[in-house]
Amino acid sequence: MPKRWSTAWFRPLRISLAVLVALLPAAAGQTALEARILQETNAVRARYGLPRLQWDGSAAAAAREHARDMLARGYFAHETPEGLTPAERMWRAGVREVTVGENIAFYEGYLPEKAVEKVVNDWMNSPHHRENILNPQFTHLGVGVAVDGERVMLVQDFLARPFAVSVWETPSRALVGVLDYAGSSRATVGLFVNGVFYKALQPPSWSGELELEPGSKVSLGLWRDDAYYLACSFVPPRLDCQNPKINWRASYRQELKNTVRLQIGLPAGEYTLARGAREPVPFRRVSGPVVYLEVPSEWGAVWIGTKHGDRVEYTHRIALR
Repeated sequence: MPKRWSTAWFRPLRISLAVLVALLPAAAGQTALEARILQETNAVRARYGLPRLQWDGSAAAAAREHARDMLARGYFAHETPEGLTPAERMWRAGVREVTVGENIAFYEGYLPEKAVEKVVNDWMNSPHHRENILNPQFTHLGVGVAVDGERVMLVQDFLARPFAVSVWETPSRALVGVLDYAGSSRATVGLFVNGVFYKALQPPSWSGELELEPGSKVSLGLWRDDAYYLACSFVPPRLDCQNPKINWRASYRQELKNTVRLQIGLPAGEYTLARGAREPVPFRRVSGPVVYLEVPSEWGAVWIGTKHGDRVEYTHRIALR
């Protein structure tokens, strides 16, 4: 009897090793089977008054690779055996968007054409898959189909692109400031860089290290009545914090590091930039339409966020290559 399995992921079998696994052609465009899935998905969205999903080549590359990998290594999951999530796999393929989702399905005993004919309807009959297909945030889609005889693996990788971002990256080397700090206080101390909250320093004592761009302004704020109140500010190499409520000690040095020069094209507006390979840590506010900066490559990624009230929503992640 034919068998099928499917599962969905949002921002989430065994086969013989001797079996040859074939991946359908992975060109920048679509194969006929991938195009059919995109067409059927958009037909469903149109019935619900939702805009069409546009094809994305990077998302398709991630979807194809995951479909091939699941068949080749005999697993069926959104995370790889190494623990890579759909978002991480898409980022590795060149996707910059932060809000992503994934549907996967496996059919056994079906010809590829029959599996493709059934899969969108089967996903629509499953609540989590249906949520991804009908998610109004999603704007783009990539599809991957891998085939081994009558075993068919299908992957949909969705992404939300609220606005386009253009990026030019140039490897470089530059002096980077490193601030080593330690201190104590009775109240929580907020550490700010260029007016952007970086970290809460919890009493009674704390210490850490902070990388800074040249000319960065460091501020310390004392937590009181649900807000931080400015205690002191300085621009390294000046390091003094004149406030009796904070015992502050610091040293500053410059190190020559591998860096990446970035030119980022954005719509006009205000943005928060963050650093970190897996989680965003804010470090600067900037204004579009063009942003220039040079950052240590060891940061892993630069995130782009927009402020909504008292929170920042990160929409894009730029891998530092």
